[in-house]
Amino acid sequence: MDSKKTAFDLNALVNTYNIDNIYEQYKRFEFIKKISTYVELENSSILEFGSASGQMTEILADRCMKVTAVDGSSEFIKIAQQRVITKNNVTFHEAYFEDFKIDEKFDCLIFHHIMEHISDPVSLIKKITPFMKKGAIVAISVPNSHALSRQLAVKMGLLTDVYQLTENDKHHGHYRVYDWSKMEEDIIKGGLSIIGRHGLSFKLFSDKQNIDILNANIIGESQIYGLWKLADDYPNISGAIMIVAKNHE
Repeated sequence: MDSKKTAFDLNALVNTYNIDNIYEQYKRFEFIKKISTYVELENSSILEFGSASGQMTEILADRCMKVTAVDGSSEFIKIAQQRVITKNNVTFHEAYFEDFKIDEKFDCLIFHHIMEHISDPVSLIKKITPFMKKGAIVAISVPNSHALSRQLAVKMGLLTDVYQLTENDKHHGHYRVYDWSKMEEDIIKGGLSIIGRHGLSFKLFSDKQNIDILNANIIGESQIYGLWKLADDYPNISGAIMIVAKNHE
């Protein structure tokens, strides 16, 4: 991920990401709420990998002491900077994650739906440990291969199996769809210890369908908050996998 062609491709994909919608925002709130059980966000410095349009960055800036955001797309960074223009606790860095360097340590490192985009996630996990303070955590989320929505897609004949990448996955540079064992294996090989496991975004239907359902007011926040709890009750079939890890002590 260090070629000029890749840099161009990242910027070219900016307008094809449908991430600024109500359903994606609820996913971010769920992720942050579950992180908050491990770290006091208001007193924490955060290193966010993959700031994209800055939706997560903005939430973190409102809740955390300091946010350092990294993204490989200069166009995404411009959008994100405008979103948090009134915040004085956010710094952006344009870099591919594998090449990123900083002489600073943080309380919490965030990878929200990032690892599926990384060709060698184990190597990346090994490289981030110098950025961690003593006692720091790493919070990672990835799509779950065994999500009910993917299993439904198989039953409908839209996917041949739960690990199949869709055309949209391929277009946006996904290398894989994780299951729990693969995600845990990568984190352990990367030299981290797992301290927490959570399901995220429990769902039966696709993200697009969930956006439509929310916009039509068929379901609301009470159902969404209930689904957050169901995700932890049934993590193996939740929409996404969330793992919290720390350095070996």
